[in-house]
Amino acid sequence: MPMDYISLCRWLCIIGLLFLFCPLSKAYSRSVTLEESLQHALSHNETLQIAREGLDKSHQRIRHAVADVLPQLDITMQYTRNWLLPTFFFDTPAGQQQFTVGAHNNLIGTVGIRQSIWGGGKSFSALRVARLLKQFSMEKVRAAKQQVHAQVETAFYDLLLAGELKRVSKSSVARARANFKRVEKLREAGRVSDYDLLRAQVQVAELLTDSIRTENAHILADLAFKNQIGIDPNESITPRGTFREEIHLLSTIIETELIDLSMQMHPIVRQYSLEIEMLQQAESIARSESRPTIDLIVNGQWQAQKNEFDFVKDDFHQSWFSGIAINIPIFDGFRTNAQVAQARSDTRQAELVQKQTERDVRFNILQACRSFFEVRARKRAQIQAVGLARRGLQIAESRYENGVGTQIEVIDGQLTLQRAEAELARVKRDLAVTLVQLELSAGILGEEDKL
Repeated sequence: MPMDYISLCRWLCIIGLLFLFCPLSKAYSRSVTLEESLQHALSHNETLQIAREGLDKSHQRIRHAVADVLPQLDITMQYTRNWLLPTFFFDTPAGQQQFTVGAHNNLIGTVGIRQSIWGGGKSFSALRVARLLKQFSMEKVRAAKQQVHAQVETAFYDLLLAGELKRVSKSSVARARANFKRVEKLREAGRVSDYDLLRAQVQVAELLTDSIRTENAHILADLAFKNQIGIDPNESITPRGTFREEIHLLSTIIETELIDLSMQMHPIVRQYSLEIEMLQQAESIARSESRPTIDLIVNGQWQAQKNEFDFVKDDFHQSWFSGIAINIPIFDGFRTNAQVAQARSDTRQAELVQKQTERDVRFNILQACRSFFEVRARKRAQIQAVGLARRGLQIAESRYENGVGTQIEVIDGQLTLQRAEAELARVKRDLAVTLVQLELSAGILGEEDKL
């Protein structure tokens, strides 16, 4: 009984040491989906945060523009100490007279109200520019979100591809080892030569080298994905998901429909349209400099003067006035004409850039569509190639076991199957990334709820 207790304690200690020293990263590996990755990246990406700060700044621009059409209220308090009062001398029949003006302490308070009645259209144009700038900033945020979405989704598919290539490599090593054991048994039975055994052993060693390379590639893809979504590189994660095989927003990919949709939805196209509108408003602002302005003015003043600093309520005297101020520009040295010409030139430049951008968007969509059709056809052909390669390997192994085939045929069949499976994994990744680029080119990536 004591020996059983001692043995039990010994086994418990061994198990405890195993849990203590064995790596537990896989046990605590966090499963991550594409949706979770996107949410994390959109919350932590610095580029997107910068774009959002620009949006907040545009909100303040609207408040600034609104202030120009609201009344302006100013309150001013002024205290003056006259150390030496001015003295005036006058000649009179009674002789020269003198008197002193003012008091040693002056206290003045003023209230001024100015309301713009007509500013030549400048205030309303500025408000329109501010609102357009807000929409422009929103499109910048959309563009940044779509870029982050594309980068994260591509990195996710790269990680899935690295995992698939790792699995293919391990499967190839397992098949090579199984083949080596089969050749070893045939060699013991005297049915094959030492060269066949050596060739099978070399095949295992070569595939082990490839397995090490794919393992390292998987680690690098894992680090790149973590860096993309902004998590600790030491945190262990396991991607959960598959390569997507269809576009989210359209049941069928029709180039003309995508082009029309992109002209409406692409954030870059929208930005240039908004920029042209802002520049047109800038022309109006420049023209307003030559137009009359009308302001309503109300002013009140409280003033008190005493030699001693002991002011009371009755010492203050009020005065109020109101009026209308009209300013009519006559000649400014052709400054306004030059500003209008500059604004008109900026508008024409923006219109040319807009045409170029729309042409680039059309080209990118057509290119993405062609890539999609190509990769989709490659995938169908590669699925067939994998099936044929697997069947070919089975035939080669059967021929070799029956003594009518060679070891070269078996090894060639294994390599062919490995290449076919690896290429199928790459084609799946390429198809998924092509769909991402297609939606990004159309300006609709990640915006299923807006259509």
